[in-house]
Amino acid sequence: MVEAVAPTLAYDNAIMGDGIVPATQFALIRVPTLIMDGGESPEFMHKAANTIASVLPNAQRRTLEGQTHAVDPEVLVSVLDAFFSS
Repeated sequence: MVEAVAPTLAYDNAIMGDGIVPATQFALIRVPTLIMDGGESPEFMHKAANTIASVLPNAQRRTLEGQTHAVDPEVLVSVLDAFFSS
C-alpha cells in the first residue's frame, strides 16, 4: 500500500512546507468542521489536530481510539453519521 501512494509524497511535502499549522488561516473557516485523528497515529498528527480544532470557531474534535491514519471504514462511518446528523 505504501508504494501505491509514494508518488504523492512529494506533493504532500510541498504543501505541508515546514509543518507548522497555519492557525490564522484556519481561524477564518466558519463552517462546522470535524477534526479527527486516530488514537494510534503519530504524535505530530495529534498535535496538528488539536491546534486546528482550537482555532476553528465551529470545530468538533474526535480521536478514534485504536485507529491509525488509515482508519477502518466501519469505525469512521458512525462518527461521520453522527457529525452530519447533528
